[in-house]
Amino acid sequence: MKNNYLFVYGSLMEGFFNYKYVKDKIICRKYAKTMGKLFHQADKGYPAMIDGDDFVYGELLKLDDWDDVIKIVDRAENYFGKGNPENEYNRILVNVETLDDKKNYKAFAYKYNLKDSKEFFEKNIYIKSGSWREFMENQRKNG
Repeated sequence: MKNNYLFVYGSLMEGFFNYKYVKDKIICRKYAKTMGKLFHQADKGYPAMIDGDDFVYGELLKLDDWDDVIKIVDRAENYFGKGNPENEYNRILVNVETLDDKKNYKAFAYKYNLKDSKEFFEKNIYIKSGSWREFMENQRKNG
């Protein structure tokens, strides 16, 4: 059976600018978390998840028309194929836990392709809470 779950933690979440790519194909959406470390890329306006021991919060989406939708999402995430050095993000399988019923799933997620860690850590804002939605809401409130 094909895995048609996608864990999203940034612009693909409901209410954000890339949600349009998935909104009509969602069979089910649940709030969820995975392990990683989350940063806001201020110069780009969207987040990056890298390896880490924090919880990263987002949405677990079960998608219809997986093959068609994932091609569109891959383009939006600058993912050109497994192992491609030009990838901005790599699409990988992660373990995800839903927040309401604590069920575990395997889902695809886009992890940032970290090339220059020194520059990355100097330029970007660590999101300690692990929630980009919360971070963005606080940014809006505080101007």
